Amino acid sequence: MEGNNVQAGAGFFGLLKVAQELVALLDRGADALLPEQIVDVVKLHSKIAVGAAWLPSGFDIAAGGANIWTMYIRINNKLGIEVKKNIMKTIGSGVAANLSAYTAMMLAAEGIKATGVGYVPAAIMETAAMYALNITSGWVYLQALLWLAKKNNGSIDTGKLGDAVKEVMKDSAVIQDFMNKVSDFFKKENKVSNGK
Repeated sequence: MEGNNVQAGAGFFGLLKVAQELVALLDRGADALLPEQIVDVVKLHSKIAVGAAWLPSGFDIAAGGANIWTMYIRINNKLGIEVKKNIMKTIGSGVAANLSAYTAMMLAAEGIKATGVGYVPAAIMETAAMYALNITSGWVYLQALLWLAKKNNGSIDTGKLGDAVKEVMKDSAVIQDFMNKVSDFFKKENKVSNGK
């Protein structure tokens, strides 16, 4: 899978490189700022995801899923891709559900938050997981769009978007590594512990 450079200094976890390649394939290169605008959408929604970690158990997950599909819609709008909202909700929620399975820390925090005891430490722990989940969701979606554009000579068949996401999600080792590196970066930058 291309564009899996997860070093934070390398174009925000490799997202910029994927966005640049996608914009070039879609023949949208006239707008030189478009790849950075796409990465900015992912960054904004990652910040929103961190805020969602502070919501009560259950509401945080629902808000996180809605945040992901909204991010996908905003990316589509930047690229001029039209996809029905209900399809985006299904894809965004599916990606979030699949990726949350990779995030044991988020699931542990959910259990702690549900009891009400240790809510603040659990929410702090969950922020890194929500951040990593959102960045990875953005990366998966951009990779899926890139996969479609490569398969269709620079055009995107939105009817095959779900298949493209499944194709990208097949490489679980790469996705797990990506999420771990993003989470580690967030924890280091924000001095978040694993609850120890």
